[in-house]
Amino acid sequence: IPEPTLVTGKLNELASMCKRFMEGMCNDRNILLWLECDPKLEPVRFDAALLEQVLVNIIKNAAESIGKDGQITIRTSSPAAIEVVDNGPGITKETEAKLFSPFFSTKPNGQGIGLVFIREVLTRHGCTFSLRTYSDGLTRFRIIFP
Repeated sequence: IPEPTLVTGKLNELASMCKRFMEGMCNDRNILLWLECDPKLEPVRFDAALLEQVLVNIIKNAAESIGKDGQITIRTSSPAAIEVVDNGPGITKETEAKLFSPFFSTKPNGQGIGLVFIREVLTRHGCTFSLRTYSDGLTRFRIIFP
């Protein structure tokens, strides 16, 4: 994984681009893909190419978790944060503890490297992040920028 080349950019634009990129996959599965952008969000420093791969991977994982007939919301908020929320079946506490471990996967043909890639990129950006299912039944991948 290359070191990120940080430049000042707009998370709302990145989120919008990733939404457009993933709409086809979601439409094929009858998954509604929503985007809620905070208009007051200030620019932050990030590597656009790496962060695009991260967001696309998170949205893809959410869609695969849902399977068919669901909803994913990409939400930006101030201070700088992105959250991907889905109404899939959820993550157990046992699975949650293993999610970012190399070669761990809940998918039949999963290789267990997607979340490790995400972890590395976000760590190198200085972000804090979490992936869990909350008591409302929704699964949230939260990323907070430094």
